[in-house]
Amino acid sequence: MFGDKMLRFTRAFLSYGFLALALLLLSPIAVDGVGGGGAAYAKGDKAKKIKAPKAKKRPSLSFRPEVSRQSIKYAGKVGVLHFRDRRGFKFFGGSDEFFAEPTMEALNNALYLGVKSGRAFAQVVEIPMEPKARITRDELKIIAGQYGVDYILLNDLTIFTMLREKIAAKKKGLDFTIKVRFGVFSQLIDPQSGAILWAEPVVREMGQLNAQKKVKANAYGDSARAAVKAGLADMSASIHAIGLEVRQ
Repeated sequence: MFGDKMLRFTRAFLSYGFLALALLLLSPIAVDGVGGGGAAYAKGDKAKKIKAPKAKKRPSLSFRPEVSRQSIKYAGKVGVLHFRDRRGFKFFGGSDEFFAEPTMEALNNALYLGVKSGRAFAQVVEIPMEPKARITRDELKIIAGQYGVDYILLNDLTIFTMLREKIAAKKKGLDFTIKVRFGVFSQLIDPQSGAILWAEPVVREMGQLNAQKKVKANAYGDSARAAVKAGLADMSASIHAIGLEVRQ
């Protein structure tokens, strides 16, 4: 009799066990989780790795700056030194090869044109050299004499990078913003006295929503130009506003 009870108990236990297992395997949770359907869906929804476009499809960093309507502040001639590259990171993924032109060449050209269009100085001269990390007053005086300038604008590129920030995961793809951050630290120097007439860090960030998995060139090209243009315009406005003038 005891053996019959154990037999019935064992059969009931196995029946309930198989039923529970069947319900688990057929449930939506199992289909999305254990079965791998959810994992495959999530994998398909991931944004693709950003890669530099082919050379022919890379956007240009060149743009035409807007000419300031302010009156000239400094009657003399300023020499604009090329950027010293002080960035911790390149544009994206350890590379600057995302634009039609060499990045530093394009930024140096934009810097010169930005200072010229800012109309803080009567004359603007490009000094096509990247100064050393440490530069002395005597070296600045020599440079000023070579190029015949009254002031020197010393410029450090502190940041020029692309950022991708996720907004929300949706059923069809991912929404994220593509941002470009541009930052400089510049100093306006009187080479004869060594006095710093103006110095200020400037940082600008521009971006746009991207609802596609793949980042196309125009998704960051427009933002890059806008960030550089706005940052250089801010720099000229600051020189106009707070730059000191040398008494003769």
